[in-house]
Amino acid sequence: MKPSKINVLKAKKALFLFPGFRALTWKGVAYCKEKSDIQLINALDTINSNFESHEMIHVKQAESTHDSWFCFYALYLWQWILNFPLFIYGAMMPYYFISFELEAMNNETDWKYPTNGAVYQWKKFNQFSLKSKLKLAKDFKETYKGYGIKWFVRNKIYPIIKNDNDI
Repeated sequence: MKPSKINVLKAKKALFLFPGFRALTWKGVAYCKEKSDIQLINALDTINSNFESHEMIHVKQAESTHDSWFCFYALYLWQWILNFPLFIYGAMMPYYFISFELEAMNNETDWKYPTNGAVYQWKKFNQFSLKSKLKLAKDFKETYKGYGIKWFVRNKIYPIIKNDNDI
């Protein structure tokens, strides 16, 4: 099913997820580790958590990549490969700096964001050079790690793209 045809996220039990990952959204289905997350997503036909909002943002991002799951997953994987040098600041850094994840982390608390038709912020996040990402990853690790990655994205990274400063 094309991403544009998915209006409600459904969840199933994941057979396998890498450590540190809560879920993986594959073709509009969130595969979750925890039964409570599956129940949370399947409980209502509306977004009712930051977690569900985050995963639904990924569905809408796939819609913004030519309404193609293939394009979305290819871009996602390509960005992870390009971000691999960030590994020096932690195993999760290549993942954290994927533009799709940055947009989802930045907007997951706005449960209406995935339905407002403007899920294109990932394109602005994608403008960061590797040099800028390395500087930000180092800054996060050395100064802001205690605040958490989502706080860092909302308060340190997003203001840069919002103002088009030093991308």
